[in-house]
Amino acid sequence: MKRYRITLEGQTFDVEVLDDPRQEQVRVKVDRQVFTVGVEATAEVAAPSRPLRSSETSEVFGNSGSVVVAPLPGVIKSIGVRSGQRVAPGDELLVIEAMKMDNVIRAQRAGVIGVIHVAEGRQVAHGELLLEVNN
Repeated sequence: MKRYRITLEGQTFDVEVLDDPRQEQVRVKVDRQVFTVGVEATAEVAAPSRPLRSSETSEVFGNSGSVVVAPLPGVIKSIGVRSGQRVAPGDELLVIEAMKMDNVIRAQRAGVIGVIHVAEGRQVAHGELLLEVNN
């Protein structure tokens, strides 16, 4: 599934999320050891509590901004923004191709693009973090 390299209190760990992170409990592999951990959405970066339908918003709002998550699985066809770019509601952020159809993901509110977590040509899962929009 998803792999991360994290640093915690000066130590670096290789972490792999083995299950769908939208579940209440998931298995994670940390440096070859498997653990079952609870998952809880926070106010800062809220994970979808259930699968999103493509007709629903793909942006999840928190106190300091929002994260844009994939409303459906597919391939990133194009990214229309860059980090530091100011966007307005309705601006095109990126396009996800799914089942030979282009699905345009648009900004739900004004902000500044923060970290972009995907690249063109990459396969994304439903609910996967795509990019951040800061206040």
